[in-house]
Amino acid sequence: MRTRLLILSIALLGAMGSCGEPKNTFSDGSWLGVLNIDTEDPSLQVPFNMKHYTDAKGVERVEVINADEVISVTEMGRLGDTIFMRMPVFTSEFYFTVRNDSLVGTYYPKGKLLGNGYAFYGLKGEVNRFPWATDAPVGNVGGRWEMVENPGQPDSSVMIGEFTQKEGVVTGSVLSPGGDMRYLQGVLSGSKFMLSGVDGAHTVVFTATLSEDGQLVDGRFLGSPRWRSTWKASRNDTITLPQSDELVRVKLGSEPFTFALPNSTGDTISLNDDEFKGKVVIVSASGSWCPNCMDETRLFAEFYNKYSDKGLRVVALCFESNDREASFRSINRFKEQTGATYPFLYAGARGRENRDSILYVLEGQMAYPTSIIIDKSGKIRSVHTGFSGPGTGVHYTEYVDKTTKLIEALLAE
Repeated sequence: MRTRLLILSIALLGAMGSCGEPKNTFSDGSWLGVLNIDTEDPSLQVPFNMKHYTDAKGVERVEVINADEVISVTEMGRLGDTIFMRMPVFTSEFYFTVRNDSLVGTYYPKGKLLGNGYAFYGLKGEVNRFPWATDAPVGNVGGRWEMVENPGQPDSSVMIGEFTQKEGVVTGSVLSPGGDMRYLQGVLSGSKFMLSGVDGAHTVVFTATLSEDGQLVDGRFLGSPRWRSTWKASRNDTITLPQSDELVRVKLGSEPFTFALPNSTGDTISLNDDEFKGKVVIVSASGSWCPNCMDETRLFAEFYNKYSDKGLRVVALCFESNDREASFRSINRFKEQTGATYPFLYAGARGRENRDSILYVLEGQMAYPTSIIIDKSGKIRSVHTGFSGPGTGVHYTEYVDKTTKLIEALLAE
């Protein structure tokens, strides 16, 4: 199996060293991208599907594909033989060259200026996400799984895996109290289970073995050089995550809630401003680095566009870094590319102490994003921590329906 895992890297390196001058022609069609995060273990490479094309105006574009999600990359350029590509919404960047039928370069998860890049390779014409995994599946992993992360360890936690399998292709997501892993795609090859996702914030891979008794065992997860864990899973059709009110709640006697934070032009925005008085207000504790925040922001932008003329207001409190100027560059990019038009404010660094001081009305296990819905009188009527986005299917639609009904009821009061 290990030999198979090395096939792609060897093929790519071989193409890099083939005879003749390298041709920097990024040709149209399908490509397989691979991020080599763990240089010592090729079984934890993170593959993803790409499609390069030239649009009707003659401008080159790339689509990054994860299951049902297609991410359109429009920010591209060239620096000599090097092609530059920036993922939308976030600050992640690719820098690479074309070597015959291969791409070779570096992926910078937080942008090139901050360094800490991962080796990036690409192979032309490959549509299989895990091309080294070609065995017929021994079973079907479709369904609902109770996933125990770091079993037997002090930091052990429970997640839920929801997967669909068609022949050997597996899609789905992994849900936790803090949010979901968004759109994942992979395979069951023989008994080997593999899923990955690359969206500009997440760079994740899950691997495991489907045992003879139908369990997923020897599971490993990798999201970065420091974000890794082990896991195991068993089928469980009835498992649910804790409800939001079990995780976070309003402190007794802490209301009313307010804040006073700057926007990108330096103006201080407060919940006491006339703009918010007598209005239904959604306050989101968010961050431009957070993929679940991206999904929530897109939804809240829809709510704001639909209900703002009826009295709904939305404001995002962005927890970033201590560098205010750099933070606003990321915030403004995030805001523009999610299509949100409501205020985004700088809430300082995302450390727990700062977060708790600004969200002083809340207690419990807060995650990003956390939203607070306030009625016209200033009373908090709902708190929700974490976010299960559109990649989770019914969980997302249930949240949308529930929140829509709450907003409409509060607007009618």
